[in-house]
Amino acid sequence: MAVYIRLMNQRREQIVNILSERERVTVNELSEMLNVSSVTVRGDLNFLAEEGRVVRVHGGAALAKPSMRQEMTFASRQRHRAAEKHAVARLAATLVKPIDSILLDSSTTALAVGQAVKSSPTISNVTVLTTGLWTAVAIMDSPNIHTIMAGGSLGSTSGSVSGPITREMLGRYNINKAFVGALGLTLEDGLSGNDPLEIELRQYIVENAKEVIAVVDGSKFGQTGLASFARIEQLNYVVTDSSAPAEMVEALRERGVQVMVAAVEF
Repeated sequence: MAVYIRLMNQRREQIVNILSERERVTVNELSEMLNVSSVTVRGDLNFLAEEGRVVRVHGGAALAKPSMRQEMTFASRQRHRAAEKHAVARLAATLVKPIDSILLDSSTTALAVGQAVKSSPTISNVTVLTTGLWTAVAIMDSPNIHTIMAGGSLGSTSGSVSGPITREMLGRYNINKAFVGALGLTLEDGLSGNDPLEIELRQYIVENAKEVIAVVDGSKFGQTGLASFARIEQLNYVVTDSSAPAEMVEALRERGVQVMVAAVEF
Protein backbone atom coordinates (compact mmCIF):
# COMPACT_ATOMS: atom_id res chain seq x y z
CA MET A 1 0.00 0.00 0.00
CA ALA A 2 2.88 2.35 0.82
CA VAL A 3 4.26 1.85 -2.69
CA TYR A 4 0.85 2.59 -4.21
CA ILE A 5 0.52 5.82 -2.21
CA ARG A 6 4.04 6.91 -3.18
CA LEU A 7 3.35 6.30 -6.88
CA MET A 8 0.02 8.09 -6.63
CA ASN A 9 1.61 11.15 -5.01
CA GLN A 10 4.41 11.15 -7.59
CA ARG A 11 1.84 11.00 -10.39
CA ARG A 12 -0.06 13.95 -8.96
CA GLU A 13 3.14 15.97 -8.72
CA GLN A 14 3.80 15.09 -12.36
CA ILE A 15 0.40 16.48 -13.27
CA VAL A 16 1.17 19.76 -11.48
CA ASN A 17 4.56 19.95 -13.23
CA ILE A 18 2.94 19.33 -16.61
CA LEU A 19 0.38 22.05 -15.96
CA SER A 20 3.11 24.49 -14.90
CA GLU A 21 4.50 24.25 -18.43
CA ARG A 22 1.16 24.35 -20.26
CA GLU A 23 -1.88 26.58 -19.97
CA ARG A 24 -4.19 23.59 -19.68
CA VAL A 25 -4.28 19.86 -20.43
CA THR A 26 -7.05 17.39 -21.16
CA VAL A 27 -7.85 14.17 -19.32
CA ASN A 28 -7.03 12.13 -22.43
CA GLU A 29 -3.65 13.83 -22.85
CA LEU A 30 -2.72 13.14 -19.24
CA SER A 31 -3.92 9.56 -19.56
CA GLU A 32 -1.54 8.98 -22.48
CA MET A 33 1.37 10.89 -20.93
CA LEU A 34 1.15 9.08 -17.59
CA ASN A 35 0.05 5.70 -18.98
CA VAL A 36 -2.94 5.44 -16.65
CA SER A 37 -6.69 5.27 -17.20
CA SER A 38 -8.85 8.35 -17.65
CA VAL A 39 -10.73 7.35 -14.48
CA THR A 40 -7.46 7.53 -12.52
CA VAL A 41 -6.63 10.92 -14.05
CA ARG A 42 -10.05 12.33 -13.14
CA GLY A 43 -9.58 11.13 -9.58
CA ASP A 44 -6.18 12.83 -9.41
CA LEU A 45 -7.55 16.07 -10.85
CA ASN A 46 -10.47 16.07 -8.42
CA PHE A 47 -8.04 15.59 -5.53
CA LEU A 48 -5.76 18.39 -6.74
CA ALA A 49 -8.76 20.66 -7.34
CA GLU A 50 -9.95 20.17 -3.76
CA GLU A 51 -6.46 21.15 -2.60
CA GLY A 52 -6.71 24.29 -4.72
CA ARG A 53 -3.68 23.37 -6.83
CA VAL A 54 -5.56 23.00 -10.13
CA VAL A 55 -8.82 24.24 -11.56
CA ARG A 56 -11.11 21.82 -13.38
CA VAL A 57 -12.10 22.96 -16.87
CA HIS A 58 -14.19 21.20 -19.48
CA GLY A 59 -12.41 17.97 -20.38
CA GLY A 60 -9.36 18.58 -18.23
CA ALA A 61 -7.67 21.06 -15.90
CA ALA A 62 -5.55 24.20 -15.65
CA LEU A 63 -2.98 25.21 -13.05
CA ALA A 64 -4.47 27.37 -10.29
CA LYS A 65 -2.83 30.78 -10.06
CA PRO A 66 -2.07 32.11 -6.54
CA SER A 67 -5.12 34.38 -6.59
CA MET A 68 -7.31 31.51 -7.75
CA ARG A 69 -6.03 29.29 -4.94
CA GLN A 70 -7.15 31.88 -2.44
CA GLU A 71 -10.60 31.73 -4.00
CA MET A 72 -10.80 27.99 -3.33
CA THR A 73 -13.04 28.84 -0.41
CA PHE A 74 -15.60 26.87 1.50
CA ALA A 75 -18.32 28.02 -0.90
CA SER A 76 -16.47 26.61 -3.93
CA ARG A 77 -15.90 23.31 -2.11
CA GLN A 78 -19.62 23.18 -1.41
CA ARG A 79 -20.33 23.26 -5.14
CA HIS A 80 -17.95 20.36 -5.83
CA ARG A 81 -20.01 17.16 -6.25
CA ALA A 82 -22.95 18.98 -4.67
CA ALA A 83 -25.56 16.42 -5.77
CA GLU A 84 -23.61 13.57 -4.18
CA LYS A 85 -23.03 15.51 -0.95
CA HIS A 86 -26.69 16.36 -0.53
CA ALA A 87 -27.76 12.78 -1.26
CA VAL A 88 -25.31 11.54 1.38
CA ALA A 89 -26.48 14.23 3.81
CA ARG A 90 -30.17 13.41 3.44
CA LEU A 91 -29.49 9.76 4.14
CA ALA A 92 -27.18 10.53 7.06
CA ALA A 93 -29.81 12.81 8.58
CA THR A 94 -32.10 9.80 9.01
CA LEU A 95 -29.73 8.67 11.79
CA VAL A 96 -30.65 11.76 13.80
CA LYS A 97 -33.63 11.41 16.12
CA PRO A 98 -35.71 13.97 18.06
CA ILE A 99 -34.00 15.21 21.24
CA ASP A 100 -30.65 13.98 19.85
CA SER A 101 -27.29 15.65 20.52
CA ILE A 102 -24.86 15.49 17.61
CA LEU A 103 -21.55 16.93 16.47
CA LEU A 104 -20.96 18.22 12.96
CA ASP A 105 -17.36 18.88 11.93
CA SER A 106 -16.29 21.67 9.57
CA SER A 107 -16.56 19.66 6.33
CA THR A 108 -18.93 20.68 3.56
CA THR A 109 -20.71 17.33 3.76
CA ALA A 110 -21.30 17.74 7.49
CA LEU A 111 -22.76 21.17 6.76
CA ALA A 112 -25.11 19.51 4.28
CA VAL A 113 -26.13 17.07 7.04
CA GLY A 114 -27.02 20.05 9.21
CA GLN A 115 -29.13 21.52 6.42
CA ALA A 116 -30.88 18.18 5.94
CA VAL A 117 -31.64 17.94 9.66
CA LYS A 118 -32.93 21.51 9.58
CA SER A 119 -35.25 20.68 6.66
CA SER A 120 -36.58 17.43 8.11
CA PRO A 121 -40.22 17.63 9.25
CA THR A 122 -39.74 14.75 11.71
CA ILE A 123 -36.70 16.00 13.64
CA SER A 124 -37.15 18.40 16.54
CA ASN A 125 -35.35 19.60 19.66
CA VAL A 126 -31.92 18.60 18.37
CA THR A 127 -28.71 20.00 19.85
CA VAL A 128 -25.89 20.49 17.36
CA LEU A 129 -22.33 21.13 18.46
CA THR A 130 -20.20 22.19 15.51
CA THR A 131 -16.59 23.11 14.74
CA GLY A 132 -17.65 24.77 11.48
CA LEU A 133 -18.57 28.46 11.37
CA TRP A 134 -20.52 28.11 8.13
CA THR A 135 -22.42 25.15 9.52
CA ALA A 136 -23.46 27.18 12.56
CA VAL A 137 -24.59 30.06 10.35
CA ALA A 138 -26.60 27.72 8.09
CA ILE A 139 -28.62 26.12 10.89
CA MET A 140 -28.75 28.75 13.65
CA ASP A 141 -32.16 30.13 12.62
CA SER A 142 -33.92 26.77 12.94
CA PRO A 143 -36.47 26.63 15.80
CA ASN A 144 -35.85 22.87 16.05
CA ILE A 145 -32.07 23.08 16.50
CA HIS A 146 -30.09 24.39 19.46
CA THR A 147 -26.72 25.33 17.97
CA ILE A 148 -23.50 25.37 19.99
CA MET A 149 -20.47 26.81 18.20
CA ALA A 150 -17.11 25.56 19.43
CA GLY A 151 -14.46 28.16 20.18
CA GLY A 152 -10.89 28.21 18.97
CA SER A 153 -8.60 29.48 16.25
CA LEU A 154 -10.60 30.24 13.10
CA GLY A 155 -9.37 29.16 9.65
CA SER A 156 -9.40 32.07 7.20
CA THR A 157 -11.08 30.23 4.30
CA SER A 158 -12.36 26.96 5.76
CA GLY A 159 -14.41 28.53 8.54
CA SER A 160 -13.22 25.77 10.87
CA VAL A 161 -12.12 26.21 14.47
CA SER A 162 -9.30 24.20 15.98
CA GLY A 163 -6.62 24.21 18.63
CA PRO A 164 -6.35 23.62 22.41
CA ILE A 165 -9.37 25.81 23.22
CA THR A 166 -11.53 23.78 20.85
CA ARG A 167 -10.49 20.47 22.39
CA GLU A 168 -11.02 21.83 25.91
CA MET A 169 -14.55 22.95 25.03
CA LEU A 170 -15.45 19.68 23.29
CA GLY A 171 -14.25 17.82 26.37
CA ARG A 172 -17.08 19.36 28.38
CA TYR A 173 -19.76 17.67 26.25
CA ASN A 174 -20.90 14.12 25.67
CA ILE A 175 -20.58 13.55 21.93
CA ASN A 176 -23.27 11.00 21.12
CA LYS A 177 -23.10 11.02 17.32
CA ALA A 178 -20.23 12.66 15.44
CA PHE A 179 -20.65 13.28 11.71
CA VAL A 180 -17.23 13.73 10.12
CA GLY A 181 -16.07 14.29 6.58
CA ALA A 182 -12.69 13.34 5.14
CA LEU A 183 -10.42 13.95 2.20
CA GLY A 184 -9.93 10.21 1.75
CA LEU A 185 -11.03 6.77 2.89
CA THR A 186 -9.06 3.54 2.48
CA LEU A 187 -9.24 0.20 4.24
CA GLU A 188 -5.62 0.46 5.34
CA ASP A 189 -5.50 4.09 6.47
CA GLY A 190 -9.12 4.77 7.40
CA LEU A 191 -10.19 8.41 7.22
CA SER A 192 -7.52 10.97 6.39
CA GLY A 193 -7.06 14.65 5.67
CA ASN A 194 -4.41 17.26 4.83
CA ASP A 195 -4.77 20.00 7.45
CA PRO A 196 -2.68 19.09 10.55
CA LEU A 197 -4.83 21.12 12.97
CA GLU A 198 -8.09 19.66 11.68
CA ILE A 199 -6.59 16.16 11.68
CA GLU A 200 -5.62 16.53 15.33
CA LEU A 201 -9.08 17.81 16.26
CA ARG A 202 -10.87 15.06 14.37
CA GLN A 203 -8.72 12.46 16.08
CA TYR A 204 -9.94 13.86 19.39
CA ILE A 205 -13.57 13.83 18.22
CA VAL A 206 -13.35 10.24 16.98
CA GLU A 207 -11.75 9.04 20.21
CA ASN A 208 -14.43 10.68 22.37
CA ALA A 209 -17.64 10.17 20.38
CA LYS A 210 -19.99 7.32 21.25
CA GLU A 211 -20.82 6.85 17.55
CA VAL A 212 -18.70 7.97 14.61
CA ILE A 213 -20.49 8.48 11.29
CA ALA A 214 -18.27 9.16 8.27
CA VAL A 215 -20.05 11.15 5.56
CA VAL A 216 -18.02 10.76 2.36
CA ASP A 217 -19.08 10.73 -1.27
CA GLY A 218 -17.77 8.03 -3.60
CA SER A 219 -14.85 10.13 -4.89
CA LYS A 220 -13.17 9.92 -1.47
CA PHE A 221 -12.83 6.12 -1.61
CA GLY A 222 -9.26 5.03 -2.35
CA GLN A 223 -7.86 8.51 -1.62
CA THR A 224 -5.28 9.16 1.10
CA GLY A 225 -4.43 12.49 2.70
CA LEU A 226 -1.41 13.64 4.68
CA ALA A 227 -2.38 11.81 7.86
CA SER A 228 -5.14 9.56 9.20
CA PHE A 229 -7.52 10.53 11.99
CA ALA A 230 -9.79 7.46 12.26
CA ARG A 231 -9.20 3.74 11.81
CA ILE A 232 -11.88 1.63 10.13
CA GLU A 233 -12.51 -0.08 13.49
CA GLN A 234 -13.46 3.29 14.99
CA LEU A 235 -16.28 3.88 12.51
CA ASN A 236 -19.85 2.88 13.28
CA TYR A 237 -21.32 4.08 9.99
CA VAL A 238 -20.08 5.14 6.58
CA VAL A 239 -22.69 7.06 4.60
CA THR A 240 -21.81 7.42 0.93
CA ASP A 241 -23.39 7.48 -2.53
CA SER A 242 -23.79 4.94 -5.32
CA SER A 243 -20.50 5.94 -6.99
CA ALA A 244 -18.52 4.31 -4.15
CA PRO A 245 -16.63 1.18 -5.28
CA ALA A 246 -18.80 -1.86 -4.53
CA GLU A 247 -15.83 -3.97 -3.43
CA MET A 248 -14.80 -1.40 -0.82
CA VAL A 249 -18.36 -1.06 0.43
CA GLU A 250 -18.51 -4.83 0.90
CA ALA A 251 -15.10 -4.89 2.60
CA LEU A 252 -16.23 -2.24 5.07
CA ARG A 253 -19.32 -4.25 5.90
CA GLU A 254 -17.23 -7.37 6.42
CA ARG A 255 -15.22 -5.40 8.99
CA GLY A 256 -18.32 -4.51 10.96
CA VAL A 257 -19.05 -1.03 9.61
CA GLN A 258 -22.64 -0.24 8.72
CA VAL A 259 -22.56 1.27 5.23
CA MET A 260 -25.50 3.31 3.92
CA VAL A 261 -25.54 4.06 0.19
CA ALA A 262 -27.55 6.98 -1.16
CA ALA A 263 -29.02 7.21 -4.65
CA VAL A 264 -28.01 10.46 -6.35
CA GLU A 265 -30.57 12.60 -8.16
CA PHE A 266 -29.14 14.90 -10.83
